[in-house]
Amino acid sequence: MTAHAKKIASQEETESLASELQAKKLQLHWLLQITKAINYNFSTKQLLDVYEHVLRSQLKVEKLALLIHENAWRCALLYGTDRSFNELDLGKIIQDLNRVQDQGKGQDLWVQSFESIIPVSHKDQILAYALIGKMDKEIIPKRNELLSFIHIITNLIVVAIENNHIANERVRQAGMRKELELAAQMQTMLFPISLPDNSNVKIHATYLPHQEVGGDYYDFIELNEHEFVFCMADVSGKGIPAALLMSNFQANLHAHVHHTSSLSELVALLNAKVYASAKGEKFITFFIGRYNSKTRELHYVNAGHNPPFLIHEKVVYMLNEGCTGLGMFEELPFINAGKVFIPGNAMLHCYTDGVTDVENESGMDFGMERLRTYLTGRQLVPDLHVLHQQLVDNLFSFKQSQHYTDDITLLSCWFKGK
Repeated sequence: MTAHAKKIASQEETESLASELQAKKLQLHWLLQITKAINYNFSTKQLLDVYEHVLRSQLKVEKLALLIHENAWRCALLYGTDRSFNELDLGKIIQDLNRVQDQGKGQDLWVQSFESIIPVSHKDQILAYALIGKMDKEIIPKRNELLSFIHIITNLIVVAIENNHIANERVRQAGMRKELELAAQMQTMLFPISLPDNSNVKIHATYLPHQEVGGDYYDFIELNEHEFVFCMADVSGKGIPAALLMSNFQANLHAHVHHTSSLSELVALLNAKVYASAKGEKFITFFIGRYNSKTRELHYVNAGHNPPFLIHEKVVYMLNEGCTGLGMFEELPFINAGKVFIPGNAMLHCYTDGVTDVENESGMDFGMERLRTYLTGRQLVPDLHVLHQQLVDNLFSFKQSQHYTDDITLLSCWFKGK
């Protein structure tokens, strides 16, 4: 090789090294900018703006589609194509991408209009696809090196967006937990602060919510020296909507129970209120009793609720008289009010279907007959708290490894006297 040729070769090598050095400097600069954006907790939109700027303005990538999986696939960024966001059939595109990835080929696919497909994965799970169109090789001459750099920055951006998604999801879940806590506190306020234990009656209640917020409700309202009302209700559905409906129901009950002596009129009014609030989409089963300790008469209406057991000397009366559940119809088709005389030392047990619907591993439910037998055999247990605890323990043993599927609510009245 002549001296002149050696000089030219040396110059070309120097220029190549200078070009590579400049490319490395640019890569470091863009990596630094992206890292700063991530460290400054940029929003997802801001991160995508930075990513697009680097690829479109700096690397001169003419066409790009960035598909990200966050619960479901979505197109996070798109430019330089003949498609719009709304025109993309992401389900088909992901199938095409998977086929191209698995088989290394594809025919007449939209994704084949791009020069390169860059998958971003974590623990063998694809998090994103970057579809790259034509690139300006003057920026970084070596194609593999350019693709490698795009892969690196795509990884950084996708992971940062995934972290944003996780952080936002945590905030959302924390907000939901706070809402549930507030709803649970609100629901606790629906229940009476104390229940009577005097010479006439002793009442005890147990409430075990299945979730933070349930749809069960019980109450005790003293009307005058000799009369009081007690009730139990269960709203269809669970969660905050059920709790709000039950809160509204409790407010209406307390507002009107003192202004009428007719349970039939009260139940008709409550039905209209529930129907107006729920628009027929939810309903409430409801049992209400009005007891006079002087006459020992119990007037009651059972609106589609599980029939309470009235037990005296192992004779069981089921309190069925009433009507359909509240809120099913704009106007109740019928209301039958019941009346029974309460002998001394009789027990009345109200419950929700969360008790009778408890299932064991064989798919058998606890059922009304098993509950009736259980309560009849423990008629003389004077401590209602102990009686309830024993029943809850019995339900726990019965269900074996199965989970509870509903709230469990019990309310027992011991009518004292000879």
